[in-house]
Amino acid sequence: MSFESKDGMITLKRDKNKIAIVGFAPTWVKAPFDDPEFEIWACNEFYMLKKRIDMLFELHPRHELENKDRNKEHVKALGELKCPILMQKHFDDIPLSIPFPKDYIVEKYGTYFTNTISWQIALAIDLGFQEIHLYGINMANDEEYKSQRPSVEYFVGLARGKGIKVVIPDECDICKSWLLYGFDDELGSVMAHRLKHFMDENREKQRQAQAAAEQNIATMHQAIGMVNATDYLMKAFIYPNANTNETMNQKGP
Repeated sequence: MSFESKDGMITLKRDKNKIAIVGFAPTWVKAPFDDPEFEIWACNEFYMLKKRIDMLFELHPRHELENKDRNKEHVKALGELKCPILMQKHFDDIPLSIPFPKDYIVEKYGTYFTNTISWQIALAIDLGFQEIHLYGINMANDEEYKSQRPSVEYFVGLARGKGIKVVIPDECDICKSWLLYGFDDELGSVMAHRLKHFMDENREKQRQAQAAAEQNIATMHQAIGMVNATDYLMKAFIYPNANTNETMNQKGP
């Protein structure tokens, strides 16, 4: 990624034809960090994973970053990064921060932006990348992400409609359907097989966890029994014996 400055305005220019946009879901490890043909875009605290980043996006308002204790180190880290950081504006304490061209993108692509990934895809489209790869982007784990996913899928469709190749790992939930309506057997669909495998895998995890829990409970009850037995022996054979108590008192603790 390169930059041109004119009249105080910064213009972004791509240097490569392929881009990988990387999130935090497990498939991030598949991203082509070592492939020089790819530019790598990430967001928020991704730098903590110690991988190559050509552009970081931190689009949260500065006051949100300041209001959380965990983000104090985040802001400091942003100021020390060696890659450009697209933010809502430039901050002097974050020397490589660059204002994100929000007004330009909204005017050209509308307002359906519910997450950082959507902004990234729209910008990648606008810069003319010929391939957009998405890694570590599921948006399926909780209500917030599930509500944000349609926006990502909209911009994926927009990119494909413009002839841009979009690559999404099979393990990612973005742009996946249960079946090909009208053509696939519901029980024989790829998604059904994936879910069955996922169910079997987690049933086995549940079985192992339950066995471990039952073993822990048995060990606990065994320990309780030993404590009760020892307490009985002490009460039955030591405490009633005055001579023993006297001897123990003389010896002290």
